[in-house]
Amino acid sequence: MPALRPPGPPVSEDGQPMRAFTFTILFMLAACATAAVPGLPTAPKAPGPLTSPLTPLERAVGFVLDEPSPQVMGPDLKLWATHYHTPIVRAAPETVSAAFPLIGRNGSAISAPLSQRDWCEAALQGSVSIRQGGKATAYVYVDSNGPEQTNCDEFLGSLSDGVKNATRRARFMAVSHPLGCGVRNLPLMPFRTIAVDPNVSPLESVIFVPELRGRHFTLNDREFIHDGYLFAGDRGGAIKGKHIDVFLIDDQYAPLEDLFASIDSSTFAAHVVDRDDPMAVAIKASQSSSCEPVSP
Repeated sequence: MPALRPPGPPVSEDGQPMRAFTFTILFMLAACATAAVPGLPTAPKAPGPLTSPLTPLERAVGFVLDEPSPQVMGPDLKLWATHYHTPIVRAAPETVSAAFPLIGRNGSAISAPLSQRDWCEAALQGSVSIRQGGKATAYVYVDSNGPEQTNCDEFLGSLSDGVKNATRRARFMAVSHPLGCGVRNLPLMPFRTIAVDPNVSPLESVIFVPELRGRHFTLNDREFIHDGYLFAGDRGGAIKGKHIDVFLIDDQYAPLEDLFASIDSSTFAAHVVDRDDPMAVAIKASQSSSCEPVSP
């Protein structure tokens, strides 16, 4: 639940052709996914006898990277996990009196009004996709410096008073990626992006979870087998220490609940992969910055 995450500037990286190619792939994947859940990757087809092998970027997008060698893996971090998602909601009907728009940095409304539950869910998750009139716009949390809009305590359970107070004052911005952004304008990618405590897992690091490798899950009605790699592309006010938050599709579909059990005693082995390892390079290329602020 990486609410209250501070966004950062887009990351400037070497390898412009690769970044442009990655942006094109991510844009096409997002555009083609509106019939289901937007922004989800499509598994590349296995190469046939007359086709070229998959590129490392295609293998990363398709969750089919090779297992890392022990020499490129760091010490066992012994992490535990919760999971979060981007709520996909509709504007509140005009008949709903308790409705609240998202507020931008300048204090003005930047979205149609949402029901209290949907507004609070957006503030809690740190992102939201609002559908209105055949159009969907994604918004991400910016900061908690806005005016208090509504009290979300009933939806926030046992979270700290600091998180609850900040949630009431959440401000947002509209972004180009249909599922929103993590830190440094990195796109949120289901089953790949995680929110971390940067003091434990560096931002933009690649983490290999042996127990995750080989696990089945579904995206856009396609079956995937996870390669075990996660990408530290987000952070949140409630994510501390050995706790990570895994970005999934929604709160109704959590196929890895036994692994990401939301219990701090349910830990699993996890290793930061050397940044120069080819698998880590491919993962980072697949997460290249393609999530930019837009006018709502």
